[in-house]
Amino acid sequence: MGAVKAAPTPIPVKSDAPTSLYGGEAASRDDCVKKQAGDSFHWRGSGQITWQVQVDRAGDYEVALCHAAEPRAVGQHLEVSSGNSRVAYALAMTKGVLGNKSYEMTPIKGRLRLEAGTQSITLGVPDAPRTMDVLDFRSLDLIPVAAKAAVEEDRQEARRARASTEWLAKAGYGLMFHWTSQSIGKDGTHKPYAQAVDEFDVNRFADMVEATGAGYVIITIGHAESYCPGPIKAWEKYHPGKTTRRDLTAEMADALSAKGIKLMCYLNAASLTKYPRASEEEFTRIMTDVVAEFGQHYKEKVAGYWFDCCYQAKERYPGFSFREFFKTCKAGNPNRIVALNSWIYPNVSEWQEYWAGETASPVALPVNGTTQENGPGAGLRYHALLIMEPYWVQQRVDMPRPRFTAQQLGDYISRCKANGGAVTINLGIYQDGTVDPNAVDVLKEARKRIREP
Repeated sequence: MGAVKAAPTPIPVKSDAPTSLYGGEAASRDDCVKKQAGDSFHWRGSGQITWQVQVDRAGDYEVALCHAAEPRAVGQHLEVSSGNSRVAYALAMTKGVLGNKSYEMTPIKGRLRLEAGTQSITLGVPDAPRTMDVLDFRSLDLIPVAAKAAVEEDRQEARRARASTEWLAKAGYGLMFHWTSQSIGKDGTHKPYAQAVDEFDVNRFADMVEATGAGYVIITIGHAESYCPGPIKAWEKYHPGKTTRRDLTAEMADALSAKGIKLMCYLNAASLTKYPRASEEEFTRIMTDVVAEFGQHYKEKVAGYWFDCCYQAKERYPGFSFREFFKTCKAGNPNRIVALNSWIYPNVSEWQEYWAGETASPVALPVNGTTQENGPGAGLRYHALLIMEPYWVQQRVDMPRPRFTAQQLGDYISRCKANGGAVTINLGIYQDGTVDPNAVDVLKEARKRIREP
């Protein structure tokens, strides 16, 4: 067995709320379970993962497995146990909008009895061939039976609280720009961020967006480095020297609005809060302070948020209330829509309106405006985020040829739109705010296919 450093204290398991047990928190795991990108674990052959937990009250728990099954392992036996209590599951093929790369939250039949106090919980694959790829594992979720009604009511309340996303579906498609402190000029130069903000030509930018036919824009407000193109006091408090006097966000919103185009903003929960060094209290305070002021400052100018690094934040800060954060996101504009990026994983919370959809390339089409049950984006407005170039941020001088043709984009967007979904295309953008004219030409041609059938 490959030893894993034990957590300093057992993981708290509460009797009134679900608990997620992640592979990285395990007290031990066998060598067949290997960590991979995206904070998940690949499982090959037989073995087990064990967690130490602190149960506040004895009771019965339902169990769900967040995973992506390997096709060859369908039917393979899995078991979850604690003391003399155990539940079993025959592996079935997971489904979702991303195909076999989709992670699904799959309920396991039966109930696991947990006694009060410090306990061990083990997820095991007892009899798989040594060379068999079994599954990719994200978490084991425990749902207290006594709190099941309250959990479901919270879920339903979240759905009732959602703002309308009809405008997003009606728009059909939009553009995203990772215009950041790391963007470079076409000649390879790099100006200080504040200077780049001062020199950004919003009218030229808005004209370019209009030519593509996009109905909305998502612009990055902070990314890998937490800079903000506007005078937000709370941002300056937590990131001194990284705000600007020019309110580029407001000017961009106005220039786009004059053309009937909405502005949404990307914010990065990790860089904004100094994750993972921040405590849960600090993480919550920064997110609340900054987003509340941001919303009140821009009001209807900002129609939506796209929050990155949410699945990492949920694992690191299990006490963070997405319910309360959802209310914070409505500051200044109750109709503002929210996406919490969970990448290939199931939704981190029901307290959001649309799927972040970080897919890079086209995926399965929406069904009645949403994605398939249990997988990524289930129950949320379908929104797929593609990249026109093979990266997010323009940190190089050359601009590669567009990854998609007008026919590919036109056909995919048209079919998504017909089924109630939206598609966003991320375009490479230089520090002066210009983009690849070849990409614009592709989008102009796609516009004819989408807007002028």
